[in-house]
Amino acid sequence: MATSPEPDSLSDSEVRACLASGDLDRIEELFDTLWYDLAARFAPEVLRAVEKIPTGAFDARPRLLHAVLLSYRCLTYRGLSHHRLRRTLQFYVAMGQRYGRRMSSFTRSGDLVSAGAAAVISERMRGEFGEAERIGAWTDAQVTLKREPPAPPWTAVRPAVLPGWLSAERGFTAMLAGSPDQATRLFSRAFAESGEPPHAHYAGANAAANLALLAAYRGHLDLARTWLEALEHLGPLPDWIEHQTALGAEIARILIAIDESDPSTAALLLDRIGPATQLTELWPFVALAGAYYEAHFGDPHKGLRVLDTARQQHGALSPDTTTTTGELVLRAEAKLLLRTGAGTRVLHLAERHAEVESLTLFAAWAHLMAGEDNDAVRLSTEMLQYGDLPVNDRMGHHLVQAAAHLRAQHRNRARASFLAATRLRSTPRHVSPFLSLRDGELDELASLAQVPNPLHSAAAATRRNTPPSAPIVHLTPREREVLHALSARQTAEQAAMQFGVSVTTVRTQIRKIYAKLNVSHRTEAIARAQELGLIRVSQASPHNRAG
Repeated sequence: MATSPEPDSLSDSEVRACLASGDLDRIEELFDTLWYDLAARFAPEVLRAVEKIPTGAFDARPRLLHAVLLSYRCLTYRGLSHHRLRRTLQFYVAMGQRYGRRMSSFTRSGDLVSAGAAAVISERMRGEFGEAERIGAWTDAQVTLKREPPAPPWTAVRPAVLPGWLSAERGFTAMLAGSPDQATRLFSRAFAESGEPPHAHYAGANAAANLALLAAYRGHLDLARTWLEALEHLGPLPDWIEHQTALGAEIARILIAIDESDPSTAALLLDRIGPATQLTELWPFVALAGAYYEAHFGDPHKGLRVLDTARQQHGALSPDTTTTTGELVLRAEAKLLLRTGAGTRVLHLAERHAEVESLTLFAAWAHLMAGEDNDAVRLSTEMLQYGDLPVNDRMGHHLVQAAAHLRAQHRNRARASFLAATRLRSTPRHVSPFLSLRDGELDELASLAQVPNPLHSAAAATRRNTPPSAPIVHLTPREREVLHALSARQTAEQAAMQFGVSVTTVRTQIRKIYAKLNVSHRTEAIARAQELGLIRVSQASPHNRAG
């Protein structure tokens, strides 16, 4: 707002006097001017200023509600019970829904930005990504129409209210909704819209952190480092918002450390950011980073347990595969399963979620580890031709082909595939896909391609987990149907009637199932099928009879 005082012209006594006056318009102008710094310096005074106003007053004052939420967040960091912050966040989300239904009633740009962003956050936290973006795009258009023509960037002018915040929230929505291109565009815009430290750069810092995360996740390590440098150039963030604002940057650093085979740095950073069970919308990326660490350098079985705990905490045991959350938790599960030798479960997971193309890489590795080289090459070739792949996935598919061709003595093909993988590295230390190859094959491929072994040119860990060799259990579609019938306590006669075949045919199929599972009776078969992921625990009766 043009009438708001400049930040540097406000003394502490003037701010306190304004907050004590009870003039809500003036308090909102203070928030426009100071943003996070109002909560950082005067959180108790902000809360005292609003404690007696009626709840209904927040219907028309989204900026005031934002100031209250930040004040509680600041005080919680400094020791206040988390209970009050959770209740305030719930109230903020509920009010965001109300704002979303009546956006046209807000006429001032500051109210539009705050109400629109609150509505975007509210719908996003409910999983309504399409509605969140619809509100965000509408708000953006209205704010643009209400602003005066932009001033040249070389002139000394005050930035807009909460500069870049709406674009950053829209970018965050796109990132979680599985639209990385749109997220990149919106975060880049937020970074450009943000102002200078110390009062107007917060959205820019958040955008840079998340741009680093997107780049690291896709395997563009140099680009990720560029955005990390941009974040550092903005200067340190206040301690109470650093975790929330820059969490994406910390995850990016972990992914870079894993890609460059630096487990000690990755472990240190993972410990610093905390577990994926925390209340943060970036929890799927935290879970993925933790799973990748355990898969490569730690204990994959522990990784599966920790991942399941996070999924339980956030209600993602049956994830929506159209969202980023769904893809990330399935990628994490597949990576860990592969390192435990559960190739059959990996294939079943990829088959059950065929719409998640990124699972194909883990299926290809599962075939390779089982000695089914032709199937591995077929999957990888298809993905390299038609898939929109992150760098690490593309490298991984080339390495699957290289190893399979090497085993078949197709040395020229093996050499070409291995060279393709090495040339995709974004830095000389970018080696994580090579960690999946056995040492002997890696040495032979590097010699064949006449290039140094990538792990010798990086600070690669001496202890790493390569996917173990393990046979895969292949059941025909009808054998799977019979297996499910067994798990439902059906007799051979009942199954024969259900499928319209003879009892002899069903009994023959049961014997084949037992042979493939290496078991001798029904109870063992059901237990083994659950272990391999061929049937879910919930599908099996607790009172199966031997057959």
